[in-house]
Amino acid sequence: MLNFQPKTKQVTGIKMLHSDWNNYRTFLVSAPVGYGKTFLAAYLTDKMIAQGKRVMFVAPYLTLVRQTATRFVQYGLPEHEIGYIWRDYQPHDPKRLIQIASADTLIRREFPDNIDLLIVDEAHMKRRGLLEVIRDSGIKVIGLSGTPFAPWMGQYYEKLVKPTTMKELISIGDLSKYEFYAPTKPDLKGVKTSSLAGFGKDYNEDQLAEIMGGAELVGDIVKNWLENGEDRPTICFCVNKSHAAYITMEFNRAGVAAEIMVDDTPPDDRQMIIHRFEQGATKIIVNVGVLAAGFDSDVRCIIYARPTKSEIRWLQTLGRGLRTAPGKDYCKIFDHSGSIHRLGYPDDIEYEELSGKSDGMKASASSQAAEKKDKTPKECPQCHYMKAAGVYVCPKCGFKPLSGEDVDTDASRGLKRLSRKTRIYTRTDKQAWWSQIKHYQRQRSLKGKPLSDGWCAHTYKDKFGEWPNGLSDFPMETGPEVWNFIKSKFISYSKQRGAA
Repeated sequence: MLNFQPKTKQVTGIKMLHSDWNNYRTFLVSAPVGYGKTFLAAYLTDKMIAQGKRVMFVAPYLTLVRQTATRFVQYGLPEHEIGYIWRDYQPHDPKRLIQIASADTLIRREFPDNIDLLIVDEAHMKRRGLLEVIRDSGIKVIGLSGTPFAPWMGQYYEKLVKPTTMKELISIGDLSKYEFYAPTKPDLKGVKTSSLAGFGKDYNEDQLAEIMGGAELVGDIVKNWLENGEDRPTICFCVNKSHAAYITMEFNRAGVAAEIMVDDTPPDDRQMIIHRFEQGATKIIVNVGVLAAGFDSDVRCIIYARPTKSEIRWLQTLGRGLRTAPGKDYCKIFDHSGSIHRLGYPDDIEYEELSGKSDGMKASASSQAAEKKDKTPKECPQCHYMKAAGVYVCPKCGFKPLSGEDVDTDASRGLKRLSRKTRIYTRTDKQAWWSQIKHYQRQRSLKGKPLSDGWCAHTYKDKFGEWPNGLSDFPMETGPEVWNFIKSKFISYSKQRGAA
């Protein structure tokens, strides 16, 4: 018996599955971020094991394997009945009624012949071996996806179950509202298209990196966030590692606590970065695709710096900012990629068929593209707010375009030198400083030149005129601003000793 009861829209999904359970073998549940697809999976698993039947849940990412196991136990599924198919997770016990598997580990092994229900998370992520199991095994299959747009899905999933939409979840408060701003619209003429795993056709990453990694564009990203980001917890999506590293460096130079996360960042390091982000020590996580799924922290601003023509990528990444949180009014989205002009608002992207079952979605996609050209949002040339098509007066700043003026213009902005006005530090800024001072203390200790806790506290007090009461001691790599302050402190001390 589970500890939680399904919400209204989850009940709708359960009823839709139940009504067609005997008519189809494979189902695809299409529901956006915030719907509670993991709870739906737990609910179905609970019903199956109550009948003595066996369930396998397959996830494409290791973070989702861990997350699903934790959630299943929290929801009330018996932990002693959960086994794992992943080399690093124990116990591996094929006799248990619930099996949670890593997709990549599973397809390298022989698929068990005693599974009654297969649940595939992030079902749009293509794994050929898993698709063969879905096609040939004869068992019941439920795929879960917020973006079931991959062109092959209709070949493997017979019935699309769509209990709600992103627009509806926003309207009832299960997802956060958002505001779009488009401060930069890069010129992508000549950039080729290539196939990317999990996202379909999209821009060539090497060519994108050359365009997006320029000093002017990166400077625009940092400048815009400093002026308009309101110190909100932020994640930034980049093209590749070098692009992400450059943006992270520029934020740190500007005194903003930013950290980078990429595919080869070790799992323990990822958890530490996320922890510092949730504690406020880190203000911005700059990443390359790794936060597109399985990341549920409180995000109130998204910087989108990776141009895309993939609706899957667009919705997966923007969804990270649409989860609700206490005190969260809306999510600010800064699109530095021009993608809003190509793809439109995330909650306007909806399909009613799975591609591959017939050519229905291809026709639907082309007709929707023609419609979307007229329905794409327009940018206010005054404040860069993205207003709905057909809206004349900007609802954000009240600007009225001149008669005949083309509102859909290039939104790129020139760089200006940052103001030298006295900076007002927030508590988040002070936490970042304290964490960096503690990291410096740790580094000195490792070199055999320890510094006392009192030295750290006095260094902090020299900067802010107050003691670091109530701040977390979690260390964070010392950035240029803090290092320069510490260096000046040592120089001043040396001069005083010399004078004495």
